[in-house]
Amino acid sequence: METQNLRLEPTLVGRPRRPVAGPLLLWLTLMLWVAAAPAVVRAAASVRLHSEARMLEILHAERTLLTYTFATNQFKPYVRELITLDGVDLLRDAPADHLHHHGLMYAIKVNGINFWEEAPQAGRQVPQAELIREVRKDPAGRPQARFTQVVHWVEAGHAADPDTKPFALLVEERTITITTDPATEQIQLEWESEFTVGAGAPEVVLTGSSYHGLGIRFRAEFDGVAERYNSEKLAYPDEGREGVLPTRWMAVSHVVAGRPYTLVLFNHPSNPGQPRFFSMQKPFAYLSATQGLDEAPLKYRTGDRWKLSYLLLASPRRMAAEQLDRQYDFFIRP
Repeated sequence: METQNLRLEPTLVGRPRRPVAGPLLLWLTLMLWVAAAPAVVRAAASVRLHSEARMLEILHAERTLLTYTFATNQFKPYVRELITLDGVDLLRDAPADHLHHHGLMYAIKVNGINFWEEAPQAGRQVPQAELIREVRKDPAGRPQARFTQVVHWVEAGHAADPDTKPFALLVEERTITITTDPATEQIQLEWESEFTVGAGAPEVVLTGSSYHGLGIRFRAEFDGVAERYNSEKLAYPDEGREGVLPTRWMAVSHVVAGRPYTLVLFNHPSNPGQPRFFSMQKPFAYLSATQGLDEAPLKYRTGDRWKLSYLLLASPRRMAAEQLDRQYDFFIRP
């Protein structure tokens, strides 16, 4: 019988992982039974929490799949690493050409305040320390882990306040779910953000550049050469230039260490605005799921609620368009 492990593990930023004793440490161990043909696979999952943690890891079979960092001195919390089941990290964090590009991150402009860039007056996404964590299996019996965090979007001047809630322009409840499929070697990351207008303003206007949204900076090998393809088979600008296309999903693929790794981003049709994708190949590879806020800003008032849903699929294979169409249909199914 093979043992599969999937767990969430917050750790201390800048310190090596080590056992921590005492009342600050909470252990929760869940035993899950995961159906797998032809045998039944036993999946042991554990959650470890330290009160000073500012980084969370999701592990499978004792190997890190994802790191989510939310230190209070950052401009925003984000996914720093997304590592395939065979050990390849497909993301890149804070490259020299754009220090504000962080792995997988979500940012836009709110009331003219730029939450994407990281200049002194840029907005701050202030994470709240409490994380809700859950380890389970999905309806197909695959190992799954998720966590939820509340994020206050505030002006720079309020980022260090002990209580940022009274100054929040947006209050975001962010949920990230990781599902692993050892049979196909695929990882699925679902990003869901539920927003309300915060106490810091009676009204907010959401705007941004053509690339503002849920953005991915790829590992360096993808730069200048990665293949781009999409659900509608629309053409990309010549010479790898940037462009925006109204498609249901978009994929970026490149061979690393002999395998054609592919990341596919799905944009849910219920997302507010004009769901579309920004992408570029040169001088570096980038992909964003956007709402068209550069052309059609969105306005919300106190009491309004809205939700964004995205799915990111990572595979060590180049996936056929027909297969991705089926995945999209499954993603949007009620």
